[in-house]
Amino acid sequence: MKNCIIIHGGPLTAIPEVPHSLHTLYWQPWVKNEIEKHGILCCIPSMSSPWQPYYTDWKAELEKQTISEDTILVGHSRGVAFLIRWLGETKQQVKKLIMVAPNLKTESDDPVLRDFYSFNVDLEIQKQVSERIVFTSENDDLENMESAKLLARVLKCKVINLPMHGHFITQEMGTDEFGELVAEIIK
Repeated sequence: MKNCIIIHGGPLTAIPEVPHSLHTLYWQPWVKNEIEKHGILCCIPSMSSPWQPYYTDWKAELEKQTISEDTILVGHSRGVAFLIRWLGETKQQVKKLIMVAPNLKTESDDPVLRDFYSFNVDLEIQKQVSERIVFTSENDDLENMESAKLLARVLKCKVINLPMHGHFITQEMGTDEFGELVAEIIK
């Protein structure tokens, strides 16, 4: 059975939220509700300490989920970096990888963040993932637009550019609805 797992990104600040609520913000709950109307099970796990993410903790959380060749993985920002690293390490086959406003690097001196982003994009992901899609916007941060271009080039992704969507958060999109993403998931 087709299922979808959405991995949220990091917070807007480095200040810890206890408990954090990133998995309940922005478009994620709306998208979950919409795709479940189409019979696709959806999970948005709460990834631990997203302000200071430990890759092994995020990996353990993801691996609690059912993942198969029918799974659609969706990542937002830092969540994209995590999924790219995880797919490269595990060689897991999935149906789709949808990357929203990808962020693949950090300028931080924080050793935890530096470790989280310390990986190379594995070109074999092209063989593991049937469909690869990148959502980007021309008014996102430059480093995120560069990450989107890199992924589109090296993983041969379909690119969907949505004007004036910024980093795909409510404050920049002007809404929690993300119909274009729902359309790609249910295809």
